[in-house]
Amino acid sequence: MACHTVNMPFRALKLGYPSVVECEMASRIYSATYPLTSRIRFEFPERDGLPPLKFWWYDGSPSAEFKPLRPYPTIIKDVMAMKGKLPDSGCLIIGEKGSVFSPDDYGSQFFIQLKDEPGFTKGDDHEAAKAVPKTIPRSPGHNQEWIDMIKGGAPAYSNFDISAYLTEIILLGCIALRVGEGVRMEWDGPGMRSPNCPQAAPFVKRNNRPGW
Repeated sequence: MACHTVNMPFRALKLGYPSVVECEMASRIYSATYPLTSRIRFEFPERDGLPPLKFWWYDGSPSAEFKPLRPYPTIIKDVMAMKGKLPDSGCLIIGEKGSVFSPDDYGSQFFIQLKDEPGFTKGDDHEAAKAVPKTIPRSPGHNQEWIDMIKGGAPAYSNFDISAYLTEIILLGCIALRVGEGVRMEWDGPGMRSPNCPQAAPFVKRNNRPGW
């Protein structure tokens, strides 16, 4: 779900290629599938005048018998206070002046909490959001947007120039899982390779036998 869940922070923070990706922690790694839970860190360099930042992805079924990896309670205490519990999915952006939280995979709702505020406020009702002019067209819905694109030719908001690169970056988390827990994988985005982690190469591109 990461390609949906992180669309909001990736676009808002102008995230390009990461410089480092690392699987910090995971349950048992399987050769044929994903682990039951994991925590993966992406490090992004300075871009377009914005400072470097770190992004963490947590996964694992919240209804499982085991306890899946999640952010430290001190980080999400206000989110839990607002919702009564930690939502099954969501996205939290923590900045110098406050936080923005979306409690689902699509960013259809968001909440704002500035540093001097006791809790989160619905984004549409927060003064900080009211002051921002509306510049992004609202989607009429996935299906309708797709039909409008076919009929009118205007690209969808999450067209290939966004969705393809976002998928490529998120898949680096899968490669980080494969190269192993605690392995700091540096990444050369344009070159599509890791300069310090050659064991990542087989997961980026297959070298097929002649004739295949």
